[in-house]
Amino acid sequence: MKIIIDNQRLGGASPAQWLRRAGYTLINDRQRGQESFVRRLSRDFYPRFHLYVQEREGGGYFFNLHLDHKKASYEGQSRHSADYDGEMVEQEAARLSSLLLPPSVSSAPIAGGNIQADVLTTLKPSFKPPLAPKRSWWQRLFS
Repeated sequence: MKIIIDNQRLGGASPAQWLRRAGYTLINDRQRGQESFVRRLSRDFYPRFHLYVQEREGGGYFFNLHLDHKKASYEGQSRHSADYDGEMVEQEAARLSSLLLPPSVSSAPIAGGNIQADVLTTLKPSFKPPLAPKRSWWQRLFS
């Protein structure tokens, strides 16, 4: 499944930083000379989500996501059992999309402030429920 990501929606982070925050780990394929990211579903190496990042010409990135079921069975083969579409891949794509900043939030610097702090305060309104008065242990014991 291919996901198109704009630079602005990463919140000023590189794709590698953003994917690490999303729970992915960088791996290097020495045979092909490619870098990719994986997110395990359990303690074992498989099954896992596997994601390749490609830069777009007009800016932004392509995230190519699939679910690896198991390692390639035969020596010298790179083919393996994987899902490029399906319910689990769609759920992971939705999870990644929910972690992105909304498209309406601009990444232009705000004068005299930190962009990440300002964005977070606009996205999450500060709501604190009223605190109940503290009672001593003696009052709690006999009430």
